[in-house]
Amino acid sequence: MQKKLYILLITLCLVTNVFAQGFKNLSYSLSSGYGFVMPINTFVNGENVDNQVIDRMYNFTFRIGKDTDGSKSWHNLYNGLHYGLGLFHGIFNYSKNLGNPYAIYGYVGFNFLKTNNIQLKSEMAIGFSGIWDCYSETNRMNVAVSTPIESYIHANIHGLYFFNDYFQMNLGASFIHFSNGTMKRPNKGLNILSPEIGLVYRPTGLNFSKDSSPIVFAPHWQTLASLYYGQKGMYTFYWRKNADNTYTPDTARGVYPIFGLQLRHQRALTLSHNLGLGMDLTYNESLGKSDTAYYSIRGLKDTLSFHQRMTFSVFLTYEYNIHNFSIFLDPSFYIYAHKEGYFPTFHQRIGMRYQFPKGMYVQVSLRAKDFSIADYIEWGIGYRIRHKKNQGPARIFVFD
Repeated sequence: MQKKLYILLITLCLVTNVFAQGFKNLSYSLSSGYGFVMPINTFVNGENVDNQVIDRMYNFTFRIGKDTDGSKSWHNLYNGLHYGLGLFHGIFNYSKNLGNPYAIYGYVGFNFLKTNNIQLKSEMAIGFSGIWDCYSETNRMNVAVSTPIESYIHANIHGLYFFNDYFQMNLGASFIHFSNGTMKRPNKGLNILSPEIGLVYRPTGLNFSKDSSPIVFAPHWQTLASLYYGQKGMYTFYWRKNADNTYTPDTARGVYPIFGLQLRHQRALTLSHNLGLGMDLTYNESLGKSDTAYYSIRGLKDTLSFHQRMTFSVFLTYEYNIHNFSIFLDPSFYIYAHKEGYFPTFHQRIGMRYQFPKGMYVQVSLRAKDFSIADYIEWGIGYRIRHKKNQGPARIFVFD
């Protein structure tokens, strides 16, 4: 498998290098890291077949990226925006009943510092990972991953040293997270902190132009309405009684749908920043299922009514816009939630949104609690209404 991957990477480099001559600011990078696996669950802490602690991961990354060239006015808003696609492969120090994952992802990044020879950058990436040996009837100890495909998220900060216009050395550190957003349990997830070193090749060097045309912007109000769907996995550990009166450890699992309506009313303060308030009405089928094993064994049914499975929350919302793409953060508060299930008053949502012309958008977000526990993933569609009446004088931005 690894040999085939290397052949694929070499082929990609050769093919894309031909096309790169017709495009400015493409780059290819290859980097390697030696990461520390954070001890966040029993499986990585040694509760596995051979009682081995999983605390290290070698990783390799190949990327095809592009730097904005300044030819459009919005390029200049983000101080050297760059974006691209990446392939990732990780190798754990002990991978029995866990696997060594592959991932494909998209990323976007910004420059913090830029001189003639040095760039300091930060990036965020999200994608999908696969080839996991996940939890199953024969692999009950693996509580780290529960599905063969998991989400892949990473954030990094790194510096580039320019040997010349075509070759740069890359040195930095990444935080890597694997999880399925509790779509199926048990799924404690994996977190890795990894220093990295690599090499970057730019076939055409870095080329920049300057668009000094003004951008006309007037602060205005917006209303966003969206529908979303998610699903949440539940599981409970119990001892199953056998025919010979012995007991075997087992888990009862279930996956339940979640539907919701979100409304936001926010102020577009600048081209990049929106701030506002919102509310959220959700139907959560997983409520009342917290004792999954008990209901499964006894053949009982939960007794919650439809309205008892509803939750209502309000939130602040902040949206950072990158042309048609945006990242949003919603610190939220439950106003109503049934006592079945764990609902802290304060919870969080972080997500991404892509805006189509004429108002439609798609979004994906993660609802979390305690800043560390994933509750579920929300997949949504919506419509943005821009209220432009009585918006006041326009502000004209000119980039020198």
